[in-house]
Amino acid sequence: MLIIKDISTLHTYLNAYKDKGYSIGYIPTMGALHEGHGSLIEKSHNDNQKTIISIFINEKQFNDIQDFEAYPRNKGDDYDFCEKHNVHIVFEPDTKEIYPKEYKSIQNSHFKNILCDQYRQGHFDGVITVLNQLFSIIESDKVYFGEKDFQQLKIVEKFVNENFPNLKLVPVTTVRSAEGIALSSRNSKLSKKQMTDFISFQKEVFKFISHLDKKMDLIEANKKAEMFIKAYEKFDYFEFRNAANLNLEGKLLDSRLFYAIYKGSVRLIDNLKL
Repeated sequence: MLIIKDISTLHTYLNAYKDKGYSIGYIPTMGALHEGHGSLIEKSHNDNQKTIISIFINEKQFNDIQDFEAYPRNKGDDYDFCEKHNVHIVFEPDTKEIYPKEYKSIQNSHFKNILCDQYRQGHFDGVITVLNQLFSIIESDKVYFGEKDFQQLKIVEKFVNENFPNLKLVPVTTVRSAEGIALSSRNSKLSKKQMTDFISFQKEVFKFISHLDKKMDLIEANKKAEMFIKAYEKFDYFEFRNAANLNLEGKLLDSRLFYAIYKGSVRLIDNLKL
């Protein structure tokens, strides 16, 4: 496994791969790797001869500096994780490498003012700005994203289709714990009690969904969702949206339940396929 920190050295190896006709799969990450990332790596291995992971904590996508500073970092563990999962290259650039003076800041124009975009102003601008840099640097054949941040997946899908026609985005199903919790880097910030409470909440959510008529329209379903979430502590949103276009029209059968809740200062998101 190679750990590369500069674009010039990275291109030396990528060009050698391309000269040999190797297909390259790419997984952009902010580190704090877990088996959710492992599923992306496994999918990339199945699809490609070479798999690359980038580790770059992108300050531009944090709307709260304290959230950026508190984001989990465990560089040594990440290297071990990548080696265990047979990653070929870990690209770990610094900010100056990703954002030279001439870099272009991009504003997101898709799925705006709903879900996380409503509550994290500028977040997705930062996401697609860094992805524009990374996609241009790496020029992989495929890129892999988990479905856990479904709004991000939909935004990046639009961005790739409009700007990187030779890049194929591959969505990968969310990996969950035995209790149904989506694996997330932020889970490591929870206390034991907070995790226990979160698991209890998730079980109640599953129970709530199971009792709903899947032919119900989303307007009625969201009235019930509003009643359900009132019993719980701080949250940003808890609502059903059409999985195809993220609007509030259609039947429950064609939707996902999206939520963002807080345990202490930790913000936790998930979406559940109906």
